[in-house]
Amino acid sequence: MNGQEEKTAKVVIYTTQQCKHCRQAKAWLKQHGVPFLDFDVGKPNKIQKKFFSIGGRSVPMFVVGEQQLTGFNPNKLKDFLSRSGLIPSPR
Repeated sequence: MNGQEEKTAKVVIYTTQQCKHCRQAKAWLKQHGVPFLDFDVGKPNKIQKKFFSIGGRSVPMFVVGEQQLTGFNPNKLKDFLSRSGLIPSPR
């Protein structure tokens, strides 16, 4: 992700390297042209502390503003992003 994408990304995804569903979720976001910031919470650090402080318990966890979605289900993610105005609403 380049600097411009980081400025426009409204989706934050918390992941770990070992998580198969995290890889699938990131691929889905890329496929649908949704810019995102990916934070690995697999090791104790400031990012992991932030993850836990906002209620994170499992990955992948998506955050848009104050809204959160945990787990990867393509239909739920599509609905979550459309309600957030980040992708067109399904018809």
